[in-house]
Amino acid sequence: MKAPVDTAIDYALKTPGFGTGLYDREGGLKAGQRKTYDVTVTRTSGADRPVRHELSFENNASGTFRILGKDEVSLPLNQPVTVKVQAAPESAGLKSAILEVDDPRTEGVDKQILTTVVVSSPLKYTYSKSSSVQRNSTASYFVTVPEGATSLEVAIGGLKDKSQTRFIAIHPYGVPVDNTSTPYCYNNYLDGNGCKPDVRSYADPQPGVWEIEVEARRTSPLLDNPYKLDVAVLGAAFDPAVVTVPEAKVGTPATASWKVTNNFAALDGKLKGGPLGSSKNARPTITEGATQTTTVEVPAGAASLDVVIGNVSDNAADLDLTVKNAAGTVVGQSADGDSEEAVSIADPAAGTYTIEVAGYAVPSGSTAYDYRDVFFSSALGTVSVDDSTPVKLATGASATVSGSVTAAAAAPEGREFFGQVQLVNARGTVAGIGSVKIEKVTP
Repeated sequence: MKAPVDTAIDYALKTPGFGTGLYDREGGLKAGQRKTYDVTVTRTSGADRPVRHELSFENNASGTFRILGKDEVSLPLNQPVTVKVQAAPESAGLKSAILEVDDPRTEGVDKQILTTVVVSSPLKYTYSKSSSVQRNSTASYFVTVPEGATSLEVAIGGLKDKSQTRFIAIHPYGVPVDNTSTPYCYNNYLDGNGCKPDVRSYADPQPGVWEIEVEARRTSPLLDNPYKLDVAVLGAAFDPAVVTVPEAKVGTPATASWKVTNNFAALDGKLKGGPLGSSKNARPTITEGATQTTTVEVPAGAASLDVVIGNVSDNAADLDLTVKNAAGTVVGQSADGDSEEAVSIADPAAGTYTIEVAGYAVPSGSTAYDYRDVFFSSALGTVSVDDSTPVKLATGASATVSGSVTAAAAAPEGREFFGQVQLVNARGTVAGIGSVKIEKVTP
């Protein structure tokens, strides 16, 4: 008599990616390449003996995936068995299939495992694509951003009159970095509604595969919406990264110069100066339940006040950050369950701001953390450059650039004066930054 077969067998999976499926978005897989993945299957119920299972791929229309070795596997009870799966995509895009693990003696399929790889388009510092997207539809493009990039710039053009079409940049972690709500970022609709619709850049982009999604709004008057997408990776290194001015007199310019090397897309840009900045850097220690306060005097005309904490010595600590204005009103707060917190206040009113760091949870009792606040204001001084002279740099080319630093007053006790020179391209996207630090300001 044939032994009864358990039809309710459970399986535990260990696969690369998220959840219980194989998901590779960050591997930078390109068309024509091959990559092998290990999928570990453990049968956790059923007969106390090895049970033969057949392996197969379903919905593998592109033929991207295949099983290496035999198309069957013997699964003992509670013992992990590794199955090798290979992805060999022939074109760019999102490739998916379902790996089925099936005991043929039972009804139905015992286990289905989603397998997905993101295949990026070739990106030699720039990528362009002309196409069309229908109303209420999307098209996605995947590009690999290398390490060391200063900015990822995305621009959309070639639109027909009144076409409501936008792009959304999606981080390698799969999270959009633009506002995806329907009133935002569309060309020919509310002028972008506070989001620049034609070109946007993303500073210090995470290396990996970024998705650029092009979407035509459901209210676009055109059924077919043509577009041209342009993507560029920018990055120019300033040497030295920081020029130190040992001493500067109030009102007297001091010269600073750098060697700039362009490591990414070719540049036809210019230099950009700006106001001096004032910063405070510290590494205090805080205990659970304690609150530490710092005050900062922000002058008139400051473009922003930025406060950042993080890099805790107790990785399990949860610190919260709050910024209050002179009236004691909370104008910024960051408290998201960890200790990497940041608050940025645009165009802050002149006055005294109080910054509070609270030790919400510190399992070890106390933790050290990095603290930094910074603001830029022309009341402190300026960094001046010749912005009429073009800076043209091919990939790999270098040039010497310079600027002058003029301090308007001495720095308060415990704070540093510094400035920045930016190299920007024709669209105003920052390709590189050189800094200058003033150690002492005398009358």
